[in-house]
Amino acid sequence: MPETKKIHILLADDDPVMLQLFGGQLAAKGFELLYAHDGAECWEMARRLNPELILLDYRMPSMDGIETATHLKGEDATKNIPILMLTNEDFWPDTVKSIKEIGIAGYIHKGKPFSEIFGRVKEVLKQAGIEYVEPPKS
Repeated sequence: MPETKKIHILLADDDPVMLQLFGGQLAAKGFELLYAHDGAECWEMARRLNPELILLDYRMPSMDGIETATHLKGEDATKNIPILMLTNEDFWPDTVKSIKEIGIAGYIHKGKPFSEIFGRVKEVLKQAGIEYVEPPKS
């Protein structure tokens, strides 16, 4: 049986608990996780490592998720990487409009059950033409 290529997800959040929580759950589903602690680090890592997906926190110090996504979508090297915004907030319609205009694939509330977050991750990957294959149970 051929080995499936690992899907790399860059998870950017300034909260180490969120990195550990989401990172552990996604790693258990077979994803390879890369971690950034702020927007600037996310931008730099995305340029260098070219992940298949970026999960980007909306609220971070120094460079928030919107500013980070704007930089990422404005560069040839990173503009095609899908971004799913993570938030603890309910967005105003203007924010939702901005997210779409920037080219962010969507957003999801961090408080949702992991099954919903995982579902959105799979959906965004599929929209980007990336096939997720569940790893065999050991």
